[in-house]
Amino acid sequence: MNATTSHFEREIREQADVLRGCLADDALPRIGATLRADDPTIILTFARGSSDNAVTFFTYLAGMHLGRPVASVPPSLATLYQAPLHPDHALVIGVSQSGESQDVVNAMQTLAGTGARTLAIANQPGSSLERASDLAITLGAGEERAVAASKTFTSQMMMLARVVAEWADDDDLRSALATVPDALDALLANTSAIDAAAMKLTHAEQLDVLGRGLAFGPAHEIALKLKETSYLHAHAYSSAEFHHGPIASLGAGDPVLLLGLDDASIEPTRETAVRLRDTGAQLTIMSSDAALLDHASTRIPMPPAPAVVQAFLHVVAGQWLALRLATERGLDPDAPRHLRKVTQTR
Repeated sequence: MNATTSHFEREIREQADVLRGCLADDALPRIGATLRADDPTIILTFARGSSDNAVTFFTYLAGMHLGRPVASVPPSLATLYQAPLHPDHALVIGVSQSGESQDVVNAMQTLAGTGARTLAIANQPGSSLERASDLAITLGAGEERAVAASKTFTSQMMMLARVVAEWADDDDLRSALATVPDALDALLANTSAIDAAAMKLTHAEQLDVLGRGLAFGPAHEIALKLKETSYLHAHAYSSAEFHHGPIASLGAGDPVLLLGLDDASIEPTRETAVRLRDTGAQLTIMSSDAALLDHASTRIPMPPAPAVVQAFLHVVAGQWLALRLATERGLDPDAPRHLRKVTQTR
């Protein structure tokens, strides 16, 4: 790296070490024990933007390992509409990078005294969100200077995943999560395939990003990063939902990014790839599955790993794709137009 390296690139490269810190946080076993004792039957979440994409990842992980349904509640139900929410025997999680997103904080405050257990996840200790909650997890990601989130996002993913692992007392999930930092270091040691994919998108105006299961949240986050840093009209869809209408918008040569995981979603993802190829779309595929990659116009190979690990790899590969595409377009990835680091809504 040199003096002209962007904050966004530096923060992408910092993520492995940040996640090692998340894995070392000894507050999570205590929180997991509390949740096992409480035994909530449902999980409600309040979040915006990237934080809500992390929650989407968590939704699948919690369903798979805990059997608990997760509902992302619009904060405006509590703030603007003052809906009489009754989160009986629920765990309510507020997720905010700054811990100062006013609508998320206010939504959590409205649930005080309702009987729900509340949990804050934020980067700054002592935040307003933490003060509004029973339990708190601090990301410890350090200052993030680029407007587009990178290390705060993957640390949210990690802490939410650790909530699941500790609540479920799941050693297999713990072991998988422990491998994520080294896997990210290996990914960023050779980005040639991602760089080549970025070059092919230099003149694109729009992009569909498709993922399923644990790749659905990453698909949304990758689309958001491409919008923020490269002003690309990127739209995320479930690769299943894409067949229910959006596929009609595809023309020959239109770019699509398809994420494939080594889990139960792989066979239907292969079927999606065949259908996309038949439309004439320019198909970039990010996966470790050789049969899936055979359908790609552009390949971004991923290493074999548990699906939860691959979800992190997809996110970071997508961040790097956004960085390289912004650079190719002559844009500053640190300072997207119309955006600020902390966005306040009501």
